Amino acid sequence: MTAQTPMNQRVARHAETMGRHGEGERWAEVLLEDGRNRAVWISGPPGTPPDPHIHPDFNEFWVALDGRTQWQIGQYEPVLSEWGDIIMAPAGFAHDIQPKEGVQAIRFGITHPDSNHDIKGIAPCRLIPVDEGQTNPNLIHTKLKSLVERNGTSSNWVEVAVNDNRNYATYTHELAGTTSETTSHPDENRWWVVLQGRVEWSISGEGVSSAGPGDVVFLEKGKSYSISTVGDEPSIRITIAGPAS
Repeated sequence: MTAQTPMNQRVARHAETMGRHGEGERWAEVLLEDGRNRAVWISGPPGTPPDPHIHPDFNEFWVALDGRTQWQIGQYEPVLSEWGDIIMAPAGFAHDIQPKEGVQAIRFGITHPDSNHDIKGIAPCRLIPVDEGQTNPNLIHTKLKSLVERNGTSSNWVEVAVNDNRNYATYTHELAGTTSETTSHPDENRWWVVLQGRVEWSISGEGVSSAGPGDVVFLEKGKSYSISTVGDEPSIRITIAGPAS
């Protein structure tokens, strides 16, 4: 049996997780459980059969990583994700997930700790454009490429992608050499998915934890820390925090 990444470790590294599994394998590893969420790294090679289902009482969302995956959410037309995109299935919306390209199509799913797949989805009677009636945040498909095109690469910026009763998720783009002020969050665990560049977390009493593309960083509540973008290129990360007040 393949060893799994320990849950809630400081840095879950993309290369190490992928290296434990063969090409073309189907697998899932639970990386985080923080009370609000269960976060699962999922591999679905092309041809993996879908399992359309519904969660009636909570939103579920995913960060798309390796490969390309097709998502059909509720009655919305299918969309094809790329690295760094966020896809959301609002509560009550069936979701049909089909890996399409790459030896392994990897997604990082953020779901409720008590979730199950017991309520199977019903095929929609018609499909409507995915951007019809949708506003940011909580889009069905938030495209990283579109955010970069809109905001550019020559300055620091933040965009909210998810804002619901469990999570407040933002994209942060930072230029090399940027360092945040030291802060802490006494009432919530916080975690990040690095999408681009090299990022360092300077954590009180621990030193520095470094992460790169695809790595997931977890910080339990009460820890003081600052974040720096190091190296020669800008960084992009997704922050998953508690609900905004």
